[in-house]
Amino acid sequence: MKIYFSDKNLERCAENESFAVRTMGKDRSNLYLRRIRSLAAAENFEQLKKYPGNFHELTGNRKGQWACSLDQPNRLITKGAEPNETVVWSNVSVATVLEIVDYH
Repeated sequence: MKIYFSDKNLERCAENESFAVRTMGKDRSNLYLRRIRSLAAAENFEQLKKYPGNFHELTGNRKGQWACSLDQPNRLITKGAEPNETVVWSNVSVATVLEIVDYH
């Protein structure tokens, strides 16, 4: 899957492991880099369901976004579609990494 980043620090963390460790800490950076590798390895969003990290589609005001687990309670949020679109996730092969957040 093609990956874009809405945040320059998240992009830099994905490209530079030592920067990721300095910015996020060892545990979160390891999980973050694993999730980014999973995004890159998947052909589309539907395939993400088989990867570790509990990738799942969000609803409500986060419709069109997906989350996956990092260190509790934080989630990595990616966008795959506009909120008002009807989406066939097996056809979506471009992701935008938005943020790391505790949305609970």
